[in-house]
Amino acid sequence: MIDNDFLEVQNGKRHYKQLDADFKRAVHNTDILSNVISKLVSELEDKDIEFIKGCVSPEEMPRVTGLNTEMHNDDDAYVIMDNLFSIDIPGEQRVGVMLNIEAQGDPEPGYPLLRRAMFYASGVLFNQKGTVFEGCHYEKLRKTYSIWFIMQPKPGNENTIIRYPLVKIPGLKKKKTIEEDCNLLEIIMVNLGGSEKTSNKTLKMFNEIFSSDVKGEMYRKRLQKKYNISVDDNTLESLERISMSLGEEIVNYQRRVGYNSGYESGYGSGYDSRKQEQIEQLASMAIGLMSQPNISKEKAIELALIPDDIKDEVIARVNQKLSE
Repeated sequence: MIDNDFLEVQNGKRHYKQLDADFKRAVHNTDILSNVISKLVSELEDKDIEFIKGCVSPEEMPRVTGLNTEMHNDDDAYVIMDNLFSIDIPGEQRVGVMLNIEAQGDPEPGYPLLRRAMFYASGVLFNQKGTVFEGCHYEKLRKTYSIWFIMQPKPGNENTIIRYPLVKIPGLKKKKTIEEDCNLLEIIMVNLGGSEKTSNKTLKMFNEIFSSDVKGEMYRKRLQKKYNISVDDNTLESLERISMSLGEEIVNYQRRVGYNSGYESGYGSGYDSRKQEQIEQLASMAIGLMSQPNISKEKAIELALIPDDIKDEVIARVNQKLSE
């Protein structure tokens, strides 16, 4: 007789493999990848979408091949990052960036997700030796982004984008440092939450791509009309499966962390503490952004993409931390 817990684990593994496969098919679509990185990669800020498509797919192919990179994990097994892209950005000074893009269904998989993202990003940096550059030519290192789409965020984190850049903290002598010397790694957590629950255009687009409330030809036409995104039948099928899987993710997450008993009363008794944690994280992120050149407090608040319902509280916390 097969144990029910064993079956649940195996079904979960199959579910996550399917999510990975569907997400891979989606982000390897040239139009989808171009629209995603246009909003998240600083080096592409203010570039039009056709320019970005040329960077992503110079040969104007509908799909991006990407790179396959293997790393060892702590079990001495291989981690294969098959949503890894090398993007060349032409200009007066040609710029190259590496992009690792992942989808995560469970926001609390039993380990700190941010640390897993750090591990992946560090591996991409490490693996550039022998591929991007040889010997000790570390000046040729490409900036690495590790972008994570959290399909079912924790309550209170919905519809937020949290960025973790590598930034310089001035020392006593405050020597001038070339920004590129430290600006080589950034982790970005994109928490979805439903397009109807946000007024932010970037988050609305991400939700409409990866968690649409429509299906079939209507889904395809919406993407085409609003974002000039063309998808073939296989990609459309994958996008539909991704959005349909979210209901199952919600049930699994609530059951595992014990929210079922108090969900109807507003996420249970821990909601206030999670809200305060979110305010603290967003305030710290805004202050971190302010440490970068030419970013004012107002600009940092804008870049942090703070939900409207807690914006005043986050700004108050920023002012408090700055005065401490």
